[in-house]
This record gives sequence, structure tokens and C-alpha cells, in this order.
Amino acid sequence: MTDTITPAPASPLRAVLDAAGARWAEVAGREVARHFGDAAAEYQAVRQSAGFAERADRARFRLWGKDPARMLHGLITNDLLKAPPGQGVYAAMLTPKGRTLADLRAFRREGEGGAEVIVDLAREALEGSRDHFKKFVPPMFARWAEATDALCEIGVYGPRAAELLSAVLGTEIPEMAEDAFVEPEFAGARLLVAATREAGLEAGFDLFVPAEQAAALWAALVEHGTPIGARAVGFGTLETLRIEAGRPRYGADITEETIPTEAYQEAGLMERAISFSKGCYTGQEVIVRIAHRGHVNRHLRGLLLGGAAAPGPRAPIINPENGRESGWITSAAFSPRLGQTIAMGYARRELEPGATVRIGAADGPEARVVALPFAGA
Repeated sequence: MTDTITPAPASPLRAVLDAAGARWAEVAGREVARHFGDAAAEYQAVRQSAGFAERADRARFRLWGKDPARMLHGLITNDLLKAPPGQGVYAAMLTPKGRTLADLRAFRREGEGGAEVIVDLAREALEGSRDHFKKFVPPMFARWAEATDALCEIGVYGPRAAELLSAVLGTEIPEMAEDAFVEPEFAGARLLVAATREAGLEAGFDLFVPAEQAAALWAALVEHGTPIGARAVGFGTLETLRIEAGRPRYGADITEETIPTEAYQEAGLMERAISFSKGCYTGQEVIVRIAHRGHVNRHLRGLLLGGAAAPGPRAPIINPENGRESGWITSAAFSPRLGQTIAMGYARRELEPGATVRIGAADGPEARVVALPFAGA
């Protein structure tokens, strides 16, 4: 993420976010609201009440036709076909060699023309996923189109998120398992409201709303949120909360270099992301081979750095016992909850929780390896 003055692509929320004091940054070629002038207050809103954000860092596809769910099912690591009504799935989409093209959420539902699947993924995964769909989704069984501009995504996160949404939508939003969803109406449009824990492991929801209703929904969140201390939050705050939750993000902690088990095994996401009982999917042989071998050579770990400055992406992780580079940083931030700098990064499997490492160089800042998610966060 870098500061930018490039004009943003059209967004139905651009005017209201500008009016709210948004400061802009760029993620994968798209401008996102980085903060609204008080990042500390934004963080506290999510931890104590609720925060809401335009998820311009995300992208979406829609699949429809004869059998869209089965076509996507053959491309992802999880079992979409066995998901009960109202339950989405989190999964990875792989190359034939088992490398990660995207981590995504997929939601099966009935559209106006029949069955459809909504796919939500990081913007960094957009181009590779588009090429993958062109290659592997036969038009006879499913059609697909990018839906990022037609379907706006707004996140609402925090302990009072369900209360806020219930007031805005005029219907109770129930407690749901992660990736489960409901489809209430707002201003005559059907929404998809999916449960998530990515923002600091707080209760949260991602709302997929037709672009025409996005501004009205945002205004309602502001109106109902102000009395309970809810406020707009930016991508910078969401990144801090994501890192505290120990959740990997495509484009930072997961790339096409990554085999999914490297990211998911120690982060506690294997059961959520990978089915070992489903039928064939692209890249499956690599995942099964690793499962039979019993381990991978590196894992995504947490790192506690105390008062050191946040290291940049790809900063080396040095094993002080031999002075060798044994991994690299993927994400880092100062954690208000833990009162110190924290990071995630890939480290060789012998660097287990409790180990001490150096960051950047043999004489760089000291860090302690910990399990994910970060305890106390």
C-alpha cells in the first residue's frame, strides 16, 4: 500500500468518503480510503463498538448458467457442493502445481436467472483469477463476469456490528458461523451479508450490495452508528486488525509463491480452507502429497518485536544460532492491543514458537516467534 494522488476509479461511495475526510492510498491499482484523520479512534471503534468500511481492496466475480457451483468446485480446495444453504466456503484456488492464485470466499445462492455463485477475493488476485476462469470454466456449463463495480462491498466490524446492522436493515442479523450468510433487503434490493472474523477476531459482516444502493446504505450506517460510537474506518486500521487476528492476506502473506498449507497449517485455517474428502480439483495432487508427507518446510508464524519499528515486506528473518536467513516478513504493524510491534512471516519449521530470531540482519532487532493468532489480541 502506497500513498497516491492518482484519481480513483469511479466508486458509488467516493463523494461521501471524501466528505467524511478520507485520505487515499492505492491497493493493486485501486484507490482505497486509508484513514479518516484519526486512526486511533477508528481502531477503538472496532474494538469497542463498530466500524464500517468500503472494501475497495476486494474484488468480485459472479458465475451463473447450467452448473456454476460445480464448475467452481473443481477449481478450489474446499467443498462448495456440500455447503448447506446459507453457508459460504473459504478456499484457495491453485495452479496445477499447487501454487496459490487466490484465497477466496464463495457463496451459492439463487439469482434472478437461476443458480449463481458470488466469489469474493483480494484485488491482487483479480488478474490471475480472471485468466484461470478463462482457461478452466467451460461456457457450456457456466458463464462468469467480474462484478466488482456492479456489487459494492461494505464491511461492518466490532462487538456491536450485529446491533448496528439490525437497526439499519430493520431485521435481526443473527449470530452466524464464519462464512455463513443471510440475504435481507435494503431499499428494495437484496443484499448478501456474510459473517467474518478477520477484523481482530471481532464479530463482523461483509455486505454485498448493488452499487445503486451503496450510498444509501452507507448513509444509514452513519445515521444509526453515530449514537453508539460507530464510525468509518480505513484500510490501515483494517490491516492492523487483520494482522492482530493472524489472518493471511493474498498479495501480502499469500502469493503465487505460496503453497496453501504453508499459510494455513499453523494459522489454524486448514479446516476452514481445505477439504481432504472432496473429489478432484486443480492442484490437489500437491496438497495430498504434502498431507501424506506430514509437513512443509516453512510456516506462517507470528513475531513479537517489542518497540522496534515495523519491518517492511520481505525483510529477512535470521536464525541467530547459525546466522542464516531462515524466512522473511510478510506483514507488520504496531498493535494497540498488545502494545508493541507485531509481524507475520514465513519461517523454517525448526523455528517453533518460543524461538528468538533477528529481523533484517544478524545484528537487527530481536523478535520472538509465536503461534497465530496472537495471544491477547
